[in-house]
Amino acid sequence: MAKKDTNNNSKYVRAPIVTFMGHVDHGKTSLLDAIRDTSVQKGEYGGITQHVGAYSIEHNSQKITFIDTPGHSAFTQMRARGGKAADVVVLVVAADDGVMPQTKEAIAHAKAANVPMIVAINKMDVAGANPDKVKQQLAQENVLVEDWGGDIVSVEVSAETKDNLDTLLDAILAVSDLLELEADSTDELEAIIIESKKDPKKGVVVNCIIRNGTLQVGDEIQASGLEAKVKRITDEHGQSIQETTATAPVSVLGFGEVPTVGDLIVEQGSELAELAVDQDHVEIIGTNAANMVSIILKADTKGTLEAVKASLADLVTSSVGKTFSLKFIQTSTGSITDSDVLLAQSVEGVVIGFNVAISNSADTLAHSLSIPVKTYKTIYDLLDEAEDLLKWTAEKEEAKIKGRAGVLKLFKLRSGDIVAGCTVMAGRMPRNASVAVYDKNPADVEEDEEPLYRGRIKKVQSGTEEVSSIGKGNECGIMLKPQFEDIKPGMFIEVV
Repeated sequence: MAKKDTNNNSKYVRAPIVTFMGHVDHGKTSLLDAIRDTSVQKGEYGGITQHVGAYSIEHNSQKITFIDTPGHSAFTQMRARGGKAADVVVLVVAADDGVMPQTKEAIAHAKAANVPMIVAINKMDVAGANPDKVKQQLAQENVLVEDWGGDIVSVEVSAETKDNLDTLLDAILAVSDLLELEADSTDELEAIIIESKKDPKKGVVVNCIIRNGTLQVGDEIQASGLEAKVKRITDEHGQSIQETTATAPVSVLGFGEVPTVGDLIVEQGSELAELAVDQDHVEIIGTNAANMVSIILKADTKGTLEAVKASLADLVTSSVGKTFSLKFIQTSTGSITDSDVLLAQSVEGVVIGFNVAISNSADTLAHSLSIPVKTYKTIYDLLDEAEDLLKWTAEKEEAKIKGRAGVLKLFKLRSGDIVAGCTVMAGRMPRNASVAVYDKNPADVEEDEEPLYRGRIKKVQSGTEEVSSIGKGNECGIMLKPQFEDIKPGMFIEVV
C-alpha cells in the first residue's frame, strides 16, 4: 500500500502511552477519573473496570494517552497486554493497604516489557495511610524509589482530594522526555488494539491507539489475519474523523470479524503483517484426558474473552486439575446463538457466556437438547459456579465411559502370558468384558478409527488376588484373550 503524502514536518515527538497497573480497589480508575474529570468507575458493573479503554488528556500543553487496565486478579492477561502496549507504567499502590498480589504481578509485567515505571501512592487522604511502609514493601520487590536510593519516581497522591495529580502528570512527562518518543505520519501504520467487540448495531468495533503512521477512512488494513477496509473512524468523544495519527485513541469500523486484543493493525501488504497474525486455535489445558470438558466460550469483548479463558484455565492448575481438563473448542465474542448450542451438542460440551445474552431460540434449543448453558455478569460469580459446573460436566461425560485403563508396565509370566499393569481411569474393568486397545486416549479417537486390538478381559488382578472387576482410581493387572503380543506401556484398554 502506498504511504501517505510526505512533507518536511512528517516526523514529530509523539505523546506517551501510559497504563495504570496495580491491585484491585487501589484506585487506578479513580485516579484516571480525577485526572479526566470523568466517572468511568461509577458506570462499571460491580464497580470494577472489566474492559480496557483508552483516554487522552492535555497537561502543560502536552498530550498524554492513558490505557486503563482492569485490576482484578483474573485479568492478568489483559494487564500484560497493557504493559506491552505502553511506554510508561504507573504502578498504583494504596497507602493504607500496601503491596498486594496484583501489585507484584504488575511489577513483573512492567519489568518483562522493559517499560519505565512511576509509583503513585494513592489514598493519602485515608486514615492509616503509611507511604513509608509502601516504599519499604516495594524495596522488597526490588522496586527502589528515589527516597530509598533508587531511580524510580514516586508521587503521593489522592484521587479523592486530587492532591498532587499535577505532580504525577509532571513526572509522567519528565520520564517520557527521556524516552525521546517519535512518530512519523508518513511511515507504515502501526496501531495497537486495546479492545474489540461485536456491537449489535455497529458491527465489529475495534478500539486502538496509533503508534506510528496515519490511519485514514478508506485505508485497507489487516489484524489477526483479518482484512478490512476502514469505513469509519471516531475519536474518544465519539466524533467522526477522516484521519488520525499517533497517539490518538480511536474506534475503527470495517472489520467483519473480531480481531485479537494486543495485536497490531497494519496496512495490507505491509512487512509488519506477520506481526498481526492471529494465533487462536483449539486449546487443551490440563493433562487429565480421562475427564476432558469441552467448552464453547462467549464474551462481550475480545479482551474479556481472554481474561475469562485464563481464569477457567487456572482451575486446572489448582487441585481441581486432578478432576478434569479443559478443551476450548471455540472462543468468540457476541451473544449465545443456536450454532453455539449445536456445537456444544456435537462435542458433548458446555456453553459459558460472560456479559452476553442468549437468544430466545438458543435458550429453547439448549433446554430441548439438555445442553448446559451458563451466563455470568461478574468474574466472581463465574468462578464461584464454574468449578461445580465443570466438575458436573466431567462426571456426566465420565458416566458414559464403561471402563478405561491406561497401561503402565508389562509383566511376562513363565507361562508366556502377558499381564498389563494398569491404572483404571474411568468406569470399571470387569472380567470377561469386551475391550479394545488403542495407542492414544480413546477420548481423542475418531468414530471410524479402528483399534489396534479387539478381545476380552481374561483375568483382573488386584494386588495378589484375582477379582471380578475393579473401579476407577485403582491399579490392577489385566490379562487379555486372545493375547495381544504388541501391547505396550502408554496404550489404553477400553471396555466396549
